[in-house]
Amino acid sequence: MKVDLSNDFKEKYRNLMGERAEKLFSAIQEDSQDAFRLNPLKANYKNVTYPLDKPIEYSSIGYYGNIDGNSIDHISGYVYSQEPSAMYVTEILDPTKDDKILDLCAAPGSKTTYIASKMASQGLLVSNEINSKRAKVLSSNIERMGITNTVVTNNSPKDFEKKFDNFFDKILVDAPCSGEGMFRKDPESTQYWSLDYVEQCANRQQHILDSTYKLLDNGGTLVYSTCTFSPEENEQNIDWFLKKYPDMHLVEVKKYAGMEDGRPEWGNNNPELKKALRMFPDQFNGEGHFMCKMVKDGEKSEPKERQINTGLKKDDLKFVSKFAKANLNSLSENNWLKISDFLYQAASLDNRFKGLHILRNGLKLGEFKKNRFEPDIAWMLALKPSELKTVFELDQEQYEKYLHGESVILSQRPDFDNKWIGLSFEGKLFSWGRYSNQQIKNVYPKGLRR
Repeated sequence: MKVDLSNDFKEKYRNLMGERAEKLFSAIQEDSQDAFRLNPLKANYKNVTYPLDKPIEYSSIGYYGNIDGNSIDHISGYVYSQEPSAMYVTEILDPTKDDKILDLCAAPGSKTTYIASKMASQGLLVSNEINSKRAKVLSSNIERMGITNTVVTNNSPKDFEKKFDNFFDKILVDAPCSGEGMFRKDPESTQYWSLDYVEQCANRQQHILDSTYKLLDNGGTLVYSTCTFSPEENEQNIDWFLKKYPDMHLVEVKKYAGMEDGRPEWGNNNPELKKALRMFPDQFNGEGHFMCKMVKDGEKSEPKERQINTGLKKDDLKFVSKFAKANLNSLSENNWLKISDFLYQAASLDNRFKGLHILRNGLKLGEFKKNRFEPDIAWMLALKPSELKTVFELDQEQYEKYLHGESVILSQRPDFDNKWIGLSFEGKLFSWGRYSNQQIKNVYPKGLRR
């Protein structure tokens, strides 16, 4: 599909880039580069059907190639499709298992799920999205990938300021932008582009950065990224931010083949901007991106945590223990939280989160019903086979029928008698099954059936 570039866009970049602009315009007309990541949170995570012979140099879990959203690898959370340039943002952020991290503009979840995969289900990751529909997509992707240490929120950056002052060790601002770097991946987005729209985006990004500064702890790291070429949204905004907050400073990031320095001449000739990083599709095997890493001066603080009431009663514990004894080999009782009739293994019990719109706090374990506890699919997607009493491997026909919403009839009595079992296909857990009388009844969520 031809990408329709406006005259204003072409004139702008001819003025900025001279003769090279024509190479950029040609690159925008070429096919975009597909890539995907593996998910090290899963058991035997390299057990996928996709070839792993084209690794991405700067990512230990990234590969060039295309994946099918209907494959068991995708359904079970073993793979995530992500554009190769965007993968480097998380590598720059460098998450660790001890961090408190905020991904402020997180939907649909490609960077958040990458961050979580490097945290090994430890620490705290807050994934926020201001748009409610996109926040739901974010939450579902976090569930599919079996992530347990994440609080998903649907708030504006301003909502965090009152309670999370100097709280986070690391913050990612993958800012909403004019999207110029993604034109060839999404050609229809060109119709929204204008010089005025670029200015609107740059202004909105400044407000986001203002909030981010207040939320970042002393000694903390801020990574700012966009998928646009626009100097107004990149070098000029970073120059503005550094001048407004002199205790913030840029840190040099490693640049691989095809990656380029930031352009000081596009940001009031601030020489520090060379430490930022640009990717142009005429030189780099990926889409257009800008990213930079900044650190805040000062000594790290120790925010005090006050825990909320977990809401659990003795009967609740009794029902969960009964379920676990019958169906699991192990059970973690850390940070259990009851909300309405649902049980979570909370990513955080900190009362700072009271008042925010929370879509997901950690891992949804299941629901309390009359005199019993029923597990949620989110729990299955986070479990390892060794944690289950029974894992039943479906064949191709059984798998397809189960995804469609049908039960599995067994030809002979199996060697297990527990009620709730893990179902897998090609060695990958993807759902609970409820066993009774030589039949595995279908409990696959209706919204996921196909």
